[in-house]
Amino acid sequence: MDDDFTYENLNGLKYLNAVINETLRLAPPLSSVQRVSVEDYKLGNTGITIPKGTRLDFQPHILHRDPLNFDDPEQFIPERFVNPTHHPYAFLPFGGGPRLCIGQRFALNEMRMCIAKLIHKYEFTTARDLSWTISLVTFC
Repeated sequence: MDDDFTYENLNGLKYLNAVINETLRLAPPLSSVQRVSVEDYKLGNTGITIPKGTRLDFQPHILHRDPLNFDDPEQFIPERFVNPTHHPYAFLPFGGGPRLCIGQRFALNEMRMCIAKLIHKYEFTTARDLSWTISLVTFC
């Protein structure tokens, strides 16, 4: 039974990966990504130049909820990651470029494995009355 939980099998579960990515879009593990410009950079036709040595901060939470990047950004829609059309740097749960988090692949594999094993072993249903959950969250 555990033979079914191989890297190839888990990586091929497109909808599971879409659910994980959509979750990371709405709740990214990084609060910000910092970079320093290594040269002067002109921002298109805006008339703005970022001088060399300027510290830049990007907040994935803001990028991930920008309607220019994702339609209906406040909604949980995993299907948007089945065949993604967004710009690659509009989705940065683990940073991006040459400074991408070294643990990204491990973290994603852990998430896939845990979720797949839970779904395989247990049956999940939705709660009919969530009032106790909301009260508990409010209390904490």
